[in-house]
Amino acid sequence: MKHPTLSLVAITLVLFSLIALGARLGNLTSNSEVLTPGDDINVPSVTTKDGFPVFEIRVPDGYVEVQVRASLTNFEPGFLLKDGNAFVLNYIPTGATIAGRKVYRALGTTHEAKWSVANNRWEFGFRDIFSDDPAIDPWDIPAETMNGSITFGYSLQKEYFVYRFCTTGIPADSEWGQGSGDPDAWVFIANQSATPGDNTEFKRVKWDENASLTAQLQPGGTPGYTVMFQPSRDNLGAIEWMQQNQDKLVWIYQVESPAGKPKHPNGSDVWNALHPVEWRKNRITLTP
Repeated sequence: MKHPTLSLVAITLVLFSLIALGARLGNLTSNSEVLTPGDDINVPSVTTKDGFPVFEIRVPDGYVEVQVRASLTNFEPGFLLKDGNAFVLNYIPTGATIAGRKVYRALGTTHEAKWSVANNRWEFGFRDIFSDDPAIDPWDIPAETMNGSITFGYSLQKEYFVYRFCTTGIPADSEWGQGSGDPDAWVFIANQSATPGDNTEFKRVKWDENASLTAQLQPGGTPGYTVMFQPSRDNLGAIEWMQQNQDKLVWIYQVESPAGKPKHPNGSDVWNALHPVEWRKNRITLTP
């Protein structure tokens, strides 16, 4: 039998941990269910934990924009397939090669893009799309050489990331195109319009996706000590790669001030590693 004093200490430590978590994430609704290691998100899945990651991003004083990206291949490029005005598939390298050219697979599908030795052309496994151009890298294939059973103007774009988001508004970057960025990320920021001393400054409000983060802050303000960031699962291939047990997933983020992005002494942009605080079955909604 456990000693009463030891039991009391254990209970106290658990309560303290819960209180600290609540202080960090804010007031959670009863609908937010925490994913534990023994849980599966989608029945009947027994191997994946494909819920919603929760991130806390520290934003330094004076920085008012945040970009988040994720890569499955440690920054080895893949490519996006564009059909008309929308990107419809996100191909990543598989590690295989044919005739000196890499083989790629479209996330969320079994479609493979690879060089056909028999037909002497690139074939993409989707709508019978092919190209006779002999480019080593598929993104170097000219759009005018892309052909398929249904042609609306196919083209390819080099892409390092499976996920993109930026708080400069939607679309954050027109080059991503429809479907290649997160259309519904949730960002909660400190209440910038609070009256000092009335305790509402500790509450968080949801970022307005139709405006930049800068426009939602007081002049010279910063989004509090942290922003709480929660991606959606609505970008290309997310159902496959956004999983708790995905061992190839790398998240990074970048902050930006009105003066620009922080730079390394060698001139490159500074990116920071990002790890989920936790995974949840549903995204957290903070109470107003």
